[in-house]
Parts: sequence; C-alpha cells; structure tokens
Amino acid sequence: MEKKRFSIIIPAYNVQEYVNKAIDSVLEQNFKNYEMIIINDASTDKTEEIVRQYEKKYNNVKLISHKENKASRRSKKYRTR
Repeated sequence: MEKKRFSIIIPAYNVQEYVNKAIDSVLEQNFKNYEMIIINDASTDKTEEIVRQYEKKYNNVKLISHKENKASRRSKKYRTR
C-alpha cells in the first residue's frame, strides 16, 4: 500500500445538508494519493451517519467523532482571556 502524500481535514458540526458536497468535491479530484479525515464535533443531526457511509465505501476516508463538542469549550476559553 502506497503511503498517503497528505491529509485533508474537514471539521464538521451539524452539516448534514452540506457534508456530501464537501466530501464529493474532494473525491472528484484527479489526484488520489491522500487521506480525507472528517472530524465530527458531536453533531446532533445525521452528519456522522452520512460520513460513516463514505468511510465504508472509500479506503481513504476516515471519521473521527467527538462525544462532546470541542469548539464550544475552546471558545469559552478564549472569551475569558
């Protein structure tokens, strides 16, 4: 198996209407030597389910799912400074 040259990281939070378009736009590129990592930040919609379907179908698509929304915690940290 050839080593991937680079990673494409897509953050996702409640984007069930758009996540297909984002993933498909990357998959349609001619260059194929990459991995796509979608980071689901505790979405409450169907974002995770949609991405899992891509993960099953494509070897270069990976899903990382947070159980707790990390962005809100980070934003609170910045507001207190």
